[in-house]
Amino acid sequence: MNPEEIFVTPPRKEGIAVEAETFPVWPFVEAALSLIEADEVTRDAARAALVCSDGCVVLANYLNSEAKRVPKMDYRFKVPLLVYAADMGRKDGRADSFYDPDEGALYFETDESQFSFHVFKDWTVAWDEVADEVVKGYGWSGVENQTWALDILLTYLQLDLGSYNPPADEVE
Repeated sequence: MNPEEIFVTPPRKEGIAVEAETFPVWPFVEAALSLIEADEVTRDAARAALVCSDGCVVLANYLNSEAKRVPKMDYRFKVPLLVYAADMGRKDGRADSFYDPDEGALYFETDESQFSFHVFKDWTVAWDEVADEVVKGYGWSGVENQTWALDILLTYLQLDLGSYNPPADEVE
């Protein structure tokens, strides 16, 4: 699959004057990867992750986790990637999505983990239409997924993580 060919049309909230628009996913992901200075292996893993819903969720989680390292993160990836992940989840069954309007969060459940994304400030998206289910008081387990975000993302390349050596300037 060519990441440049992935487009989504996020549903808009009712009463919004702006018509629904179609957006590419990859250019926004690529901009975030550039901002965090991702190496080529990480970029390849990001491309590989886009073939399935759980990969999209893991990629979004990774980019969110990296935001702490940069002065100002480019979050334009978030809406297109999460909308695409939810849509893919309905097709491939690898990620279920839940929207909690009280929390303003979109949650994903994969076979491995739960993931949480606060979306209440993001665009004018009708998140209840994006998610598989609207759940007030979603039972978030609080499992911390950001610690190993890069390791999880790299599994989409099916690499031996023991053989992956990040650039020297990334090692503390």
